[in-house]
Amino acid sequence: MKEKLTLTVERSAIVEAKKFARRNGTSLSQIVEDQFRRLGGESFTDRWYGKFKVPRADPKDPRLTHLLRKYVHNR
Repeated sequence: MKEKLTLTVERSAIVEAKKFARRNGTSLSQIVEDQFRRLGGESFTDRWYGKFKVPRADPKDPRLTHLLRKYVHNR
């Protein structure tokens, strides 16, 4: 069920958003709804986690070791 929502936005932002919507064949309402839906969605890393083979840490490559520790093994 759709509900009405009132927003207060700078006029220049509205003008640009209307141009964007027109170029993309959509409505401002649809753009706002899509963005709201993204707020609760998965993050990029959550979406792609487990989709690729994870390399082993290499003591000769401290950058790889750091990135693996930060983004993979710390989950």
